[in-house]
Amino acid sequence: FFSSNGQCQLHLSSSVNPFALYMTMSAARMLSHKMFLAKVSRLAQVSARSLSTSSSSSFKSKESTDSWSSRAVAAVAAAASGILGGAVAVAACEKSLNCKDPKTFHDENEEDTVEPQEKDPMTVFAKLAIKREIMQEKEAMTMQATSPSAPTPSEMPSFSAHPDDMTAEEARIEQATRKAKQHSGGLKIFSGNGNMALALEIARHLGINLGKATVGRFADGEVNVQIHENVRGKDVYIIQPTCSPVNDNLMELLLMVSTLNRASARRITVVIPYYGYARQDRKMQARVPISAADVARLMEAMGIDRVIAVDLHCGQIQGFFGPRVPVDNLDGGVVGLDYFGSKDLHNPVIVSPDAGGVYRAKKFKEGLEHKYEMNDIGLAMIIKQRARAGTVDSMNLVGDVNDCDCIIVDDMIDTSGTLCKAAEVLKANGARRVFAFASHGLLSGPGNERIANSKMEEVVILNTIPTSPQREANEKLTELSVAPLLAQAIFNIHAKKSISALFK
Repeated sequence: FFSSNGQCQLHLSSSVNPFALYMTMSAARMLSHKMFLAKVSRLAQVSARSLSTSSSSSFKSKESTDSWSSRAVAAVAAAASGILGGAVAVAACEKSLNCKDPKTFHDENEEDTVEPQEKDPMTVFAKLAIKREIMQEKEAMTMQATSPSAPTPSEMPSFSAHPDDMTAEEARIEQATRKAKQHSGGLKIFSGNGNMALALEIARHLGINLGKATVGRFADGEVNVQIHENVRGKDVYIIQPTCSPVNDNLMELLLMVSTLNRASARRITVVIPYYGYARQDRKMQARVPISAADVARLMEAMGIDRVIAVDLHCGQIQGFFGPRVPVDNLDGGVVGLDYFGSKDLHNPVIVSPDAGGVYRAKKFKEGLEHKYEMNDIGLAMIIKQRARAGTVDSMNLVGDVNDCDCIIVDDMIDTSGTLCKAAEVLKANGARRVFAFASHGLLSGPGNERIANSKMEEVVILNTIPTSPQREANEKLTELSVAPLLAQAIFNIHAKKSISALFK
């Protein structure tokens, strides 16, 4: 029923027939606005009369009040009153010019057409990778916590610029390492007490920190090894020459390999700049061991995956390891090429101190000819007869060294007896100057003193074995660094690149 002010007030029962409501709504959508208003007004009047009749008859009979017909009429009346209000609103919207379609309504300050947003093709992982790369670039522009002060970006050296204390080759290695650092993650370098200085230099060339580990001794002399970093799933490189004390350094290497294997390292590569027991590579007499092969078996039994060595005493040592353990025998002569190539040599001749080193001397000669275009380099050889180990009985020269600068090329210098005697033979045959180059300078016993008192101009060695104050005081002894070569080899292996490219 309607109140005096024209408002429609309906009192419905608790239950409404949905079918009647649906039919009413469907009929309302099919009619036009004018016909709809007229029919709805008549429907409202009929509904009002039906409600009044239903309310009066409810006192007479309860069944008639709860009948389905009365509930249907009440539902129709409720729907009609609701639709009436909506129809009145629609009529008002037709009269008003400011009313707009809600489906296409938008703010007047916005543009008339709204362009659909394109779907972002980047995945969540790609966005995360870009974010991580930006954070790494920001960290690269800041100094480490150990620095006294953080320089500005303009003070930071660029990758293309070579610092004064680095050669062009070292700078190239460092630049390549930094470029592929984010793609070659998981690289760890550890070192024993064999040559810590060389390990630190290699880590500096690679641009990473040396792994934290304790390699010491217990009170009774036993080796104590403990790794202080997580190496699970990492590629680990152990830098440990088996030089003097040979057995201590060898035991440190074996226990470090065992420790890293038990710590679930993914791959273990041992970098042995100097391979101990290498000279015992065959049976020269009855009832002697082949120690080089036994040491290889020990390392293979501990679970190594790869070996990197520098100038093995003989190439057959590579075959002492099984096929599952590849061995990379790096040529230390490439380090000495640049040094002797910069010298003013007169009629240079490369000399091998024994028959077994002719191939090594020939490679050194070919390297100088190829890199520095020296086409007049000669080759000579000394045949020696040994009375016993460490003692030479006689030496004979094969080749001409008259008025020539001779370079004796060997893999190691132990007591310097053979080297100094070879220099005397060359001088006796008319050599102008005598130089020597060896990858490993053991200089055991009187070796350093013999070089200082020899007839040689200069002896060049590599730092595969740690130096000593006595060596530094020797004016005839020059030490070159093999760290750039080893760093490049480690980088190529880790990045799955060629090793032979280092010697071309």
